[in-house]
Amino acid sequence: MAGLAAGRHLTLGGATATIFEKAAKPGGRLHTRASKSGLQWDTGATSLTPRGMQLERDLEDPLLSEGMIQISKPIWIHKGLRTSPGDSTKNATKRYAFPTGLQELAIRFAAPLDVRYGIGVAKICKESDGYRIGEELFDAVILTAPIPQTSQLLWSLDESRPLANARYRPCLSVLLGFEQPTPETPYFALLEPEQVHPMTWLSLESAKCPRYAPEGMSAMTIQLSPRFSLDHFAKPDEFLFETAESFVNSLYGPNFAKPAERHIKRW
Repeated sequence: MAGLAAGRHLTLGGATATIFEKAAKPGGRLHTRASKSGLQWDTGATSLTPRGMQLERDLEDPLLSEGMIQISKPIWIHKGLRTSPGDSTKNATKRYAFPTGLQELAIRFAAPLDVRYGIGVAKICKESDGYRIGEELFDAVILTAPIPQTSQLLWSLDESRPLANARYRPCLSVLLGFEQPTPETPYFALLEPEQVHPMTWLSLESAKCPRYAPEGMSAMTIQLSPRFSLDHFAKPDEFLFETAESFVNSLYGPNFAKPAERHIKRW
């Protein structure tokens, strides 16, 4: 999203911007997965919280915000799967979703831009009259890739920045779908703020927006803690499914013991 935002504002300012995107679709961690059965999950970010930042001003553009909905339920917290109301001040923050998934916002950002999909940039050549990427010459370059890739590109330019201490935390997202209606809860998501329990975040996707699951079904995104994700990132999918399913079963009972669909997203 950082590259799309940069491209959008450069274009609005009258510049010509080209974006190179390694993936086949835009969004990065603003990613939505849908299944043939009609279930849908946001696998990275699970809500939008503009909080007065530039995104809030961008969303004043109806081309970006049309159809966006405000999530009506708050976030609760859990300690050892014991739930309690979340911070009322923090829950006063407005949170949003799109019926077609949060990746919809990235798609709308990208629509008017020159985005080259499926192109990974491994090297940038600095020349007297600009910067060469492949066979094309550009006046300037903005790097918005994750820091490890950005560092490599800077090295290709014989430049360096104090980035050595920057780290990215792995995140395991387990996506579960059930042939059961969404549990009746006063929240749409659970947060474990101390990050002691293996489950840091649980989003009842079909509670935040009914279109995330057909009638009579439910969708959940379970994100495992940074420590658990680091220690178990390469574990077999079945181990991760069983871990997440045990938490869901403890929270919502035996009707949620056997999911109809299971997927893993390793971030």
